[in-house]
Amino acid sequence: MGLQLPFLQGTSISITLWQERAEPRASSVPNDTSSPVPAVDLLALLKAHGPSMEGIFRLSASECASREIREALDSGVPVQLENHPVLLLAVLLKDLLWKIPSKLLDVQLYEEWMRAMEKTSRQERLAALREVASKLPEANLLLLRHLLSLLSSISKNVATTKMTAGNLAICLAPNLLSPPQELPLDVLAQEIGKVTQLVEFLIYHHEELLGEQTAGLASAGDEETPSPQVPKSDF
Repeated sequence: MGLQLPFLQGTSISITLWQERAEPRASSVPNDTSSPVPAVDLLALLKAHGPSMEGIFRLSASECASREIREALDSGVPVQLENHPVLLLAVLLKDLLWKIPSKLLDVQLYEEWMRAMEKTSRQERLAALREVASKLPEANLLLLRHLLSLLSSISKNVATTKMTAGNLAICLAPNLLSPPQELPLDVLAQEIGKVTQLVEFLIYHHEELLGEQTAGLASAGDEETPSPQVPKSDF
């Protein structure tokens, strides 16, 4: 059996990996939303169909449809995600990431991420980033691994998606990590730029940093879920 991320709910994420239960340590996923979010379905559908969607994670989706799905999840009503447009699924995933209280990359590690990115040589930077990533709660690390694999697949199909690793980093960086304290707007903009560079680097080098262990999720999505609706691009 492949990776299962049953639901994100409460203050932790429950993860079963090849029938072995992984107990997350102080996982930050998420505590400010009461609804269970079918993370495995979102990731599997997006991994299967995201690389063929132009403007994914950049283009918006129907606000009304997004609200209706959130309300359904809040009330415990099952939602057939495969019946919804890919762009809407991407919006739901961004919303999930945004609502992780201390962010997927963990604001407590913010300074360590930034120091790692200051390393000048590629190998030193990779080693430093790998060390910081090892300090993430296991739940965060597993979700990060699958997210980066998804983003890498999308960026590699840039001829279709029109989304480079840099474009994706711009769209998702604020959802993944933020400074641990409030900052003046001009300083905040600089810090967001640094986080964007970090996320872009992680997308490019995710296999070297975290390993490529995502086949189970992708195949599960391919086998169990039909293609979502793919609306015509606005471009």
